[in-house]
Amino acid sequence: MDNLKNNILKTLLYYDIFRHPLKSDEIFSLLPQNSVTKNDISNVLKQISKENQTVYSKDDYYFIGKNENYIELRRSREMYSKKSWKTARFITHIIKRFPFVRAVFVTGSLSKNSSIPDSDLDFMVVTEKNRLWISRTLLMLFKKILLFNSHKYFCINYFVSEDSLVISEKNIFIATEIAHIKSTFNSGMMFKFLEANSWIKEFFPNYRTGDPYFNSSGFKVNNRKSYFQSIAEIIFMGKTGDKLDVNFREKTIKHWNKKYSNYDKEERERLFTSTSGVSKTHPGNMQKVILNNYRERLKRFNLEWNE
Repeated sequence: MDNLKNNILKTLLYYDIFRHPLKSDEIFSLLPQNSVTKNDISNVLKQISKENQTVYSKDDYYFIGKNENYIELRRSREMYSKKSWKTARFITHIIKRFPFVRAVFVTGSLSKNSSIPDSDLDFMVVTEKNRLWISRTLLMLFKKILLFNSHKYFCINYFVSEDSLVISEKNIFIATEIAHIKSTFNSGMMFKFLEANSWIKEFFPNYRTGDPYFNSSGFKVNNRKSYFQSIAEIIFMGKTGDKLDVNFREKTIKHWNKKYSNYDKEERERLFTSTSGVSKTHPGNMQKVILNNYRERLKRFNLEWNE
């Protein structure tokens, strides 16, 4: 019983960072413990919300401390997210028309239906193998020239090729992002991605792949290729495309090394992954900030840190 209480508390503490209260079913799916039922969790939640001054409950939501205002905050974010999904659908229609784009996923705050007016729209793009850097370069040029380098509506910070779907970095932050990922183009590829990253069940053993709450965007985008996409993919076939993809990758690495020379090599390589099948850019290092925050919260409650 104590172990279940502690794991419930760990789950609530993580989402407390984002001022995001959880319902009992959500806690079940995100709990770092299996061999429990939804009824077990519901009963323990009712018990601990009555007997201590840590976990509170209202309107079927559970949260840390006397933060009832988090409920209204979550609801207002969910309302705003409905508008953001319309924008995400429009942007997806643009992204999918670029050469070698095979799938588009939404990540970040919108994937959790927790957007605010200042939130970026975060996308992950899956490309054809050996053509990631062509896709990425063309999309970045489009963003810089036609969207004036806007991050708010066009933040693509993760590219993976269809043969490099496994995310090597494994921690609760990455697991949470993957668990909430939502497909806006090619849901079949999303299921392949989730299957390739089934390691997240080490963090969330009760998580069910494809649960509509976690993985459905609520709309579909057709698979029809644009003329630009079809013609460009013919042009960049064969050895010409192979050489260009390598060239774009090398130029991007040089650009990042110069622009972010204030980071040491190890830190830069961790924040800016640049392999033939993965392009990851996280200059703000939000992951580190959140993990440190979570670690401190666990420490305050004398809970074990399981990275």
